[in-house]
Order: sequence, then C-alpha cells, then structure tokens
Amino acid sequence: MNTHQLEIFFYVAKYLSVSKAANHLFISQPAVSSQIKKLENTYGVKLIEKNGRGIRLTYTGEQLYEVIHHFFTTTIVDIESLLKNSRYIKISGNYLMTQFIVPEILGKADKLSESEKLVVKSMSSFSAMDELKRDYCDLVLVSSSEVIIPQLEFTVTELFTDEIILMSRSSIGSEIASIIVSKSKKEIRDLVVKNYEYIAGIPLTVVDSTQDAIANIRINKDCATFVSARFLKYFDDEFNYISTGVKSRFYAIYRKGTSKNKSIQMIINRLKEGF
Repeated sequence: MNTHQLEIFFYVAKYLSVSKAANHLFISQPAVSSQIKKLENTYGVKLIEKNGRGIRLTYTGEQLYEVIHHFFTTTIVDIESLLKNSRYIKISGNYLMTQFIVPEILGKADKLSESEKLVVKSMSSFSAMDELKRDYCDLVLVSSSEVIIPQLEFTVTELFTDEIILMSRSSIGSEIASIIVSKSKKEIRDLVVKNYEYIAGIPLTVVDSTQDAIANIRINKDCATFVSARFLKYFDDEFNYISTGVKSRFYAIYRKGTSKNKSIQMIINRLKEGF
C-alpha cells in the first residue's frame, strides 16, 4: 500500500481538482495525475473520471475517500503532534537524498537506539529548509544549488560534490523538445549553454521538485531534465545523458544546540562514510 498515492488521491477527492491538489502538495499536475493512475492500475479500479471540464469521483473513489478521510484529517495530525514531541529523528530533504541515498546507506548501518528512530520525508529543498526553520524536522539534506543555506543558527556539513547532468529517455540532442527542471535548477541551463549552444533554443518548463521533473520525463520521452549524476546509479538502464560540467555540493544541515545533535551527527557520519 503506497500511502503517498493515497494522500494525493485524498486531496484530489477533497478539492475535486488535480490542479488544487497539486498546489496544496507543492508538486506538479502531471505528477499528481501519474500517481493517481498508478494507484488505479495497481488495484485495477477507476477512482476519478472526467465531468465536463472538471472531474468527479467514481463510486469506488467515493468509498475510498470516506475510508481515508479520518486518517488524513485527524489521525495524521495526531501523528505529527506525537513525532514533534518524541525522540524520533525527522529528516526532510530532496528526492535523491531521501528516496535513494538515505535508504541505501542507513539501511545497511546499525540501527539507532530503540528510542531514536528515523522518519524521512521527501520534498523540494526549499520546503525542507522551511520545515527546519519551523522546527518541523531535525535534519535536512539538500544541494547548494537549490537553496541559500543560513550559517548562524545552523550547523552545515558538506556530504559530497556531484556533477549535474542532462538526462532523458530519448537521445540527447535534436530529439529533445522540452527541458523540465525543478525551480531550483532553472538557472543551470544558462551555464550549460556555453558548452551546448542548441540547449538555448529548447523550451524550459519549471516544476516544484526533481521528483516532479523525473515523473514528467518518464511520461514524456522527448523531454529532459537537469539532475545529479548520482541518479544514474538508479536509472542508468532507463535514461540517456550528457555531462554538463556544472558541479553541485550536497549538505546536511541541522539546528545548533538541540538534544538530538549527537544522534544527528551519528547519522551524518554514516552518510559521509557511505559516499
């Protein structure tokens, strides 16, 4: 059961709008539609259907919405309250770090003490930094090309340096009709044009996060996106790429002087050793 897909469906059903759900969740409309379609395909059901220019829930969709409504309106709030006052280490960060690198490295490491477990959330780096500033999380994992990193009240540790690549399911070149990037990487095209002039003429579409960008280029074969080269480790059989020569540094950031800093530093050390 993919709870992320259920959350997306919940907000689509709540607003009866893909665009409003996308705005609420800070992801793109194609990413919302893609996740709803995956949920439907997994269970062989139809949850939403067109209704004129809008959408409506099917009978199964209405039943599912009733079942999950209490969880996403009440239970999830109680969970958030519990975790904010627990010894759980809450990690927020970009798609690459939270969905791939953290599970790969920390999944192989010895567990923390029974009272210090991990809760990992994937989001745009801007949203992750906002969560840290609001004390909604304990540690963020982001790229320096994505956010301005405050120095005074936070401890900043460099984890690794990586190259930015242009990645697509199609051959890189004349077959690329559009470049889809996270809002944090929209300036990279100007740097890449120095080595690849033809990129200047390709239309640029900006989405919220790298996760959204990758979801889009998986659907649209003639589109490309700028990502960290480390993605090739996980997608090299699916995508073609070219090196851009642009470097990006990844950082771990946490607030100074908290009771969880010893555990956070342990996590950071494991991540650095894993690289």
